[in-house]
Amino acid sequence: MRRLFTVEEARARGLTRAALRWGERRGRWRRIDRQVYAEGAGAPDEIDVARGRVLATGGTASGRIAAILHGLDAVTRLDTKPLRRRVLPEERTVVVDGIRCTDGLQTLADLAADLSDSEWEQALESALRKRLTTLAELEAALPELGRSRTRGVGRMRRVLERRPEGAPATESMLETRMVQLARGIDCLPEPTRQREVFDREGAFVARVDLCLPELGLFIELDGQHHEAQPVYDARRETAVVAATGWLPGRFTWHEVVRLPKTTARRLAALAEQARLRPVAQSRDAAASRAR
Repeated sequence: MRRLFTVEEARARGLTRAALRWGERRGRWRRIDRQVYAEGAGAPDEIDVARGRVLATGGTASGRIAAILHGLDAVTRLDTKPLRRRVLPEERTVVVDGIRCTDGLQTLADLAADLSDSEWEQALESALRKRLTTLAELEAALPELGRSRTRGVGRMRRVLERRPEGAPATESMLETRMVQLARGIDCLPEPTRQREVFDREGAFVARVDLCLPELGLFIELDGQHHEAQPVYDARRETAVVAATGWLPGRFTWHEVVRLPKTTARRLAALAEQARLRPVAQSRDAAASRAR
């Protein structure tokens, strides 16, 4: 994101009004709101404008703009209407890239009134991954949110209750989307996340993205970072198969996000094939022994 600064900050750096006007004419910065400038000559986008409004009013970014500042998954566009809010206690606010905004817990509570269950789950997993809040903090906050009749509390409860106990946060948006896709397939258990695999001697082999040990199936997900390491990924997959006997399934972002129905059918077919392989159950104990 472009760096924003106020006239007050500019003065502290020794810039006069005339210097600010000169810099604007030269394209060094651009005024985007009352008393607020953005570095660079480019026209401000909607995120710049929203951040500038927060700085200009001395307020606190909340809702979708706070989620974007925190980099939460599932939130890519701003609110059509600004979120009105009471004055927040200091402990519920943080500063991100120079902008005062709601902390992770408060941002998730605000988003619950605006997002769908699946979208809120995606935002939740990314907040946990970034360590912006914890499940314990969220669960502890639910009674008070309920008493204050905060919109979206029912959604928060549903998503949290659905989440497997003790499961780590997903490691990417793609992993979250795959967990959600698998959940929609009848008779398919919830995938185990980031399972460590060991060989029969107890030596570490790899950590797989998702697996269904009850079926003898593991799932690897190819995001953009995998494009440069196909040989490594193939060797890693081979090593896991050798150690466990599990059936592998590899899926890309395009398949999971753009072709969910086709991918669900393919995953269901893999699960059915895995159920027919007696080697899966006998090897699971060896794969887990050193955990």
